[in-house]
Amino acid sequence: MIKLPEHIVQFIVNNHIVNFAAKSESDFWAANCFYAFDDEQARLIILTNKSTRHGQIMLDNNSIVGTISLQIDKFSELEGIQFSATANCLEEEDKRTEALAIYYHRYPMARLKANDVWEFKLESIKHTGTKMLMPKKTLWTREG
Repeated sequence: MIKLPEHIVQFIVNNHIVNFAAKSESDFWAANCFYAFDDEQARLIILTNKSTRHGQIMLDNNSIVGTISLQIDKFSELEGIQFSATANCLEEEDKRTEALAIYYHRYPMARLKANDVWEFKLESIKHTGTKMLMPKKTLWTREG
C-alpha cells in the first residue's frame, strides 16, 4: 500500500463526518456517519447497523464513494476529499475489537449503543485545497 500524503492524513484526522453513497442493482442511497481514521491501514471506521438502507446496500455491493469536506463560507478556505472505498462489515471478533478500539478512542460515548462495525478501505482519494485562491489537487491510490 502506498502511504497517504501527510496533508491528506491531517485533513482526515481533523474532521469527523463522512458523506458516502452506496448502490446496488435495485437501490442506491447516501448517508452521513461519524468516523475514526486508521492511518496505518488507510481506512475509515464507522458504526452503523446492517439493517439500515445503506447497510443493506453495502452488504449487496461493497463499492462506495464519498466525501469529507469543510463547511466554509470563504472560497479561499475550501478543502476536502472525494474517495472511492470498499465497505466491509467486520464480523470476525479480532477485527471488530481492533476497529472498535480505534473508534472508542475517538468517541468514548459510542460504547453506550451497540452497532455493527464497518471499515471503509480507501482505494483512491482526490484531495482539493485552495490556499491563496490557487487550487491544489492531490491524487492518491492504494496501490499506486
